[in-house]
Amino acid sequence: METGHRGTKGYRFSYLQESEDIKTEIQQLEDPNNPEPLIDLAFCRLYDHYFAHGFDVELFDTLQDRFGQEAIQAYLNRRQASSSEILKAELSDINLLSDEACWNQFITDKERIFKNALDLLNFYHDWWLLGIGKEKSEPLQRMEQTGIMDPIDNTTLAEWNRFDALYPAISFALSFIIHHHGNSEIIQKIALTNLEDVPDMWGKDLWLQRRAMIACVQRDGLSFIMNNLNQIRYELIYYILLKIDTSSADLKKLKEAILTEDEHPMRGMMESEHIIELMNKFVDQPA
Repeated sequence: METGHRGTKGYRFSYLQESEDIKTEIQQLEDPNNPEPLIDLAFCRLYDHYFAHGFDVELFDTLQDRFGQEAIQAYLNRRQASSSEILKAELSDINLLSDEACWNQFITDKERIFKNALDLLNFYHDWWLLGIGKEKSEPLQRMEQTGIMDPIDNTTLAEWNRFDALYPAISFALSFIIHHHGNSEIIQKIALTNLEDVPDMWGKDLWLQRRAMIACVQRDGLSFIMNNLNQIRYELIYYILLKIDTSSADLKKLKEAILTEDEHPMRGMMESEHIIELMNKFVDQPA
């Protein structure tokens, strides 16, 4: 993010996920429909912006101008064809985003939205994160389907397609619950549940986890991380420290908690030294 470099597809995803100024970010997309999932991500940010800041037709117009009406219609058609009935009607209706009266009418029925959102997120948690009922494949079977020998990814193509179809609705549901039911247990469950299988190629499922973790830390402070330290990857802690303002006192407590660990159970690519170095940097910065 700090480099300003948007040259690769991966960087374009990172900026579209993390930028605070989503309108400018959409305007700066050089090739907005490549890769195609960028439009799904742009709509996810749009829905979240509406929940956080209210209806904003200028943001929708920016998205529509940049991606083009053909891509917008294709996106809405995919939502209409989604395998889930939950939130399908809302996410396939362009009027919801372009007509303030339509949005206001929709958002008044918070009880129904909450029920649907909660049902969808609980399904996502059990199915995608825990793998309950998820169809798995063997390496040779995947070789026949895709022509690629991948010994790690054991999710079938049909399940990947199902995830892609449901993803905007899942993101929509998470945004609604974070902004309107911030104490819901499902937010914490998504924040603390690490994927059983390989993540999505563009990290869309990991992005949901980061958003849930931010919501938990904004609600409870760094004590949320300290109380659940053995369930959180160091990479996720590092990310949270970059995204959220924290006090020196809280950083000191977190540092002590990390230093007292014998061995962190959530092994990844990052070591405790990286977290300590970042916290020291923050503490040493002038006020």
